[in-house]
Amino acid sequence: MAATGIICEYNPLHLGHKKQIDHIKRTHPNDGIVCMMSGNYVQRGAPAIIDKSLRAKTAILCGADLVLELPVTASLSSAEGFAREGVRLLSGVCDKLCFGTESADQGALLATAKALLSEAFPEALKQALAKGLSFPAARQAALQTMGLNANTLTQPNDILATEYCKAILDLGADMEPMPIHRG
Repeated sequence: MAATGIICEYNPLHLGHKKQIDHIKRTHPNDGIVCMMSGNYVQRGAPAIIDKSLRAKTAILCGADLVLELPVTASLSSAEGFAREGVRLLSGVCDKLCFGTESADQGALLATAKALLSEAFPEALKQALAKGLSFPAARQAALQTMGLNANTLTQPNDILATEYCKAILDLGADMEPMPIHRG
């Protein structure tokens, strides 16, 4: 059976999340939907405002078929760690990963992810950091130095989406990225 994964927090689940689940059901009606959800602590270390069991029940009521808990070490991690662990865990059961982004540009997200994994990137990043730039600004500058467009690293959901794509590529996960516009 084919399955689409969603790495989520649902803190709380809102209409945009429901739109994502409905999109998967509409475009891949035979897929199961597996949510990898943060537990009682969410990204950036905040306690969830709603208990994980209630958030999981809400996800099921909105159309998810299975809700799994993302380990707290991943939930409390950076966007890179959050994405990597979610992809690692879902890649064994899902052949697609759906996520919301500002751009929904799969090609640009994958190109940026490939560039971040390239052999040239660490040196370009090192040079940008040596100029005193913050890490986010240095990543953008490094990509520009490499002749690439860094626009996908300017919006928060595009940044996380890039990290999902990077994790898929780096882990060799047999998953198709499914970005959808987050509006």
